[in-house]
Amino acid sequence: MRQISLHIWLLVWLPTQIVSLTAAIFLFTFGLILIEFLLYPLALGIGALLSGLTAVWVSNRLFKDGLQTSMEAVVLRCELAAVILSLILIAASAGGFTAVPPILTAGAAAFVLALVATYCKIKLRRPPIPSTNAPRRAIVLLVIALMAIPAVIFIASLFGWAGA
Repeated sequence: MRQISLHIWLLVWLPTQIVSLTAAIFLFTFGLILIEFLLYPLALGIGALLSGLTAVWVSNRLFKDGLQTSMEAVVLRCELAAVILSLILIAASAGGFTAVPPILTAGAAAFVLALVATYCKIKLRRPPIPSTNAPRRAIVLLVIALMAIPAVIFIASLFGWAGA
């Protein structure tokens, strides 16, 4: 595998970081109405999906060497990172260790997710496997993620876990 220069890493990481940070800040505002053990998985799960898709999209536009990474591989690794981060944040919250403002928590989580997405996208490049379903799967994942927000809030409200 050939060495990839720092500016290529930065060109993939920067848009991924912007999307990840925007999503995290927006989704962490639901902390006003959701409890932590619902908020962290929801916000980080959707943020991981958007980070993975952004990294795949940007690098497919940027690299013209005929190699690609499976969208599923990048998103799966980002979601795994989101699960680990969620568990850490939930444990820290339960232990009373989260005395930092939520904006800092969202920023740190977005930074980690953008790094994971960028690293996975660049390191997992292989010759492409022809697939016409990738754009459709990306759209389905985005629709499910957007539908998850009101669904989680509605279900949480049924149990008394949501409310301002």
